[in-house]
Amino acid sequence: MRVHPERASRALTLASSVAFASSLVAAPIHAQETPPTETHAPSGPQLTRAPTLVTFVPAEYPASERESGRAASVGVHVTIGVDGTVTEAVVAESAGEAFDAAALGAVRQFVFTPAEIDGVPSAIRILYRYQFTLETEVVVQPAALRGQVRARRGRTPLAGMHVTVTLADGSVREARTDEAGRFAFEDVGEGELSVAIEGENVTRVLTTETLAAGESVDVTYDVTVADPDEEEEEGDDLEIVVQAPPLRRAVVSTEVRAEEARLVPGTSGDVVRVVESLPGVARASAGTGNLIVWGAAPDETRIYVDGVPIPRLMHEGGLRSVIQPDTVRSIELVPGGYGASYGRGLGGLVSVRTETPEGDGVHGALALDLLDASGIVRGAVNDDVRAAVSARVSLIDLYAAQALGADAVAYLPIPRYRDGQARFRIALGAGESLELVGMLGSDQFQRGVPNADPALAVEERRYLDFQRVYARYTRESGDGSVISIVPYVGFDQRETATSNGEVRTSVGGETILAGLRASYRTHVTDWLSIDAGLDAEVSATTLVRRGSIGFPAREGDVRVFGQSPPDQIAADRWSAVQIGIAPYVEGDLSLADGAVHVVPGVRVDPYARSVSRRIPLEGDAPALGAFRQDFRVEPRLSLRWEPMPELALRGAVGLYHQPPRAEDLSASFGTPDLPLSQALHAVLGATVRPTETLTLELTGFFTAGDDLAMRSASASPLRAQALVASGNGRSYGAQALVRQELFEGLQGWIAYTLSRSERQDRDESAWRLSDYDQTHVLTAVLAYRIPGAELDVSLRFRYATGFPRTSVWGAVYDAASDRYTPRFGAHNGSRVPEFVQLDARIGRRFEVGDVRLDVSLEVLNVWNQANPEEIVYAPDYSARGYVLGLPILPVLGIRGEI
Repeated sequence: MRVHPERASRALTLASSVAFASSLVAAPIHAQETPPTETHAPSGPQLTRAPTLVTFVPAEYPASERESGRAASVGVHVTIGVDGTVTEAVVAESAGEAFDAAALGAVRQFVFTPAEIDGVPSAIRILYRYQFTLETEVVVQPAALRGQVRARRGRTPLAGMHVTVTLADGSVREARTDEAGRFAFEDVGEGELSVAIEGENVTRVLTTETLAAGESVDVTYDVTVADPDEEEEEGDDLEIVVQAPPLRRAVVSTEVRAEEARLVPGTSGDVVRVVESLPGVARASAGTGNLIVWGAAPDETRIYVDGVPIPRLMHEGGLRSVIQPDTVRSIELVPGGYGASYGRGLGGLVSVRTETPEGDGVHGALALDLLDASGIVRGAVNDDVRAAVSARVSLIDLYAAQALGADAVAYLPIPRYRDGQARFRIALGAGESLELVGMLGSDQFQRGVPNADPALAVEERRYLDFQRVYARYTRESGDGSVISIVPYVGFDQRETATSNGEVRTSVGGETILAGLRASYRTHVTDWLSIDAGLDAEVSATTLVRRGSIGFPAREGDVRVFGQSPPDQIAADRWSAVQIGIAPYVEGDLSLADGAVHVVPGVRVDPYARSVSRRIPLEGDAPALGAFRQDFRVEPRLSLRWEPMPELALRGAVGLYHQPPRAEDLSASFGTPDLPLSQALHAVLGATVRPTETLTLELTGFFTAGDDLAMRSASASPLRAQALVASGNGRSYGAQALVRQELFEGLQGWIAYTLSRSERQDRDESAWRLSDYDQTHVLTAVLAYRIPGAELDVSLRFRYATGFPRTSVWGAVYDAASDRYTPRFGAHNGSRVPEFVQLDARIGRRFEVGDVRLDVSLEVLNVWNQANPEEIVYAPDYSARGYVLGLPILPVLGIRGEI
């Protein structure tokens, strides 16, 4: 549908519908693009290409309704994303739970050609209608135009509105809306129809609809009703709702919808875990849950949920994410070169978008497998309010010792975790909503190197608790403008402790976090869009640390797993307050009829820091604090050129900064005056789309960082200078992605990354491999949904080079400590052996009365490959071995929803 408004400032909701019918299944009739009306000149965003259905998945006639043999029609509001996939499907007109579920299950698998607004692929919302019938012939109905006129505020039906339709043959029909605001024109014939809506105190609406033979279109018009008691102001002549195309700041990113991610083996239905199978992501050691992107350290990659930062993406052990999967809409990984709206990180970013599940009534789901148990309750409080509460708790820690053996559990980190969410979504009006969300996560785990001699036993313990509470206000105006405001608060509590015999070292503390993320996106002209906003974050951290100054180990330390920490002992208690308030602005200049997009941006990041102690505490001397402020400007630029629809070339360059961790600001263990680290990202790539569902991407990247915090090379560093900002880093390489989106039940991708990550401890040092380098990472995912059988099968293959390690060539006995001290070879001169693993999954969906059951069986490490995860040594370093990863592990899961 294409509509030309004379003036567009608020909302007129336009919906297209398509009827479907066939024997036992539903068959598609494609939506038709409506040519523009010639009545008004365009002054706002224009729909230049309507979506076309390219992948249709039939809905099976529900078995529970076969006996009745009745026909049914289900109206579904379908939101089509910028890539043509269905991002949301909500029942608009119900035909009963069985028909609704069948229609939704099919529609969510549809793939369309993307809609285009002003020549830019954009999200759009349409109304599709499924017609179920047991007859063998296709149901053909006369073309009809039906609809409803509502007031935007309160969405109340408007009776008595005058609706005029001019048919393709020039004849005119008129109607008045009834008490429900409904109108109908039957047997209007095919072709273009001109529609006008008028009424008292209502802005006149003028639009067009195009109907194919036998097509029935149902539209909803939300119009502005003026208050007759208010002083008359100049009103709008026409209003239209358009989802403004977002600024495509990231020239290299991979976004996966939740429905697609659920089929990936190894995720066990946890859709966020699909991140570990995306290009640019290194394979983390088992049990760490680290996210390593383009060779950057885990703490250099930022993780956001709806724009709110969280401390980690995965629970300890890496078996589960910290986010309830039923609320996840999509996951996007941007390994580098992202736009000005994000910062405070040298590496990539992961953005998880969530939503409050839609639907009428109250529904619930329970899931159980060998790893954990989870549940969610969701429902409609009233027509405008939706709510959901979810929780998850681990089970593997309850039986791991019995199943794997005490020795294996001592080496492998067996996690104990839980997480939960509570959320409310309030519809404030057309295109306007408020969402309130609370989420929490908790982790505990331990691992070690057991020894019959307690003096030689090693054990490590960690725990992390975090909570976040945030609100998300969104308003989409009729001119394509979007306002988003997300205030948030949070609280983190963590501790890491290691015992080497009788020597214990620990660091722990708590952080209070508050922030605000606000943005305004709008079209300025047909060739310029602007996104401006504010990213503010304030944190107050209190920490206590005791023990060796060399613990915990950091990048660049030359040591081996289980090695005793250095003998230098200290203790400190300190606090740090860090403030960042960063305004930003970006523009999207559309040139050459939309073939070229230039997106310049700039982020201004004033930064202030206060630390409670500048030098180590000495006797009764009062503590002297330290204060530092910086003012950094971060320019960003991305370019896209699409010489033809099947080919896109892209590039980006940008400057990024990251403040030091609060843990590094101790006067005894770190340096209170550490500066910000900085990095330069450069990205160049190409995308080829041979078909509507097949994509090939090739991306080259280079990142260079400096002022990285490194441990001082001095055996006796100066006071409050245990760390120095002398490090340099660089990562470079290429990644390739071949991705088949859902087509006739088949989907998957092959991702390969060839990279090198290097560090330089100080300017005069030689470059070496960083601790997070992986030369080769290959992941292949293939999933097949058997149409009509509610059955899916999938495979995932992974290959990764092992992480660098420093070899041990011998040892020297230290009589004073009664321990052996290793003699090391070249720093990171060897590696952990390569990782190879095949995972498989099969899932089946059943309907048992009102309960929908999803049963899945995952087999991790199908080949039972003995994958080394870490190198360990005998106490005298005379022999070495490996900590092996998990053996073949079948995971049976069941999920019931009502």
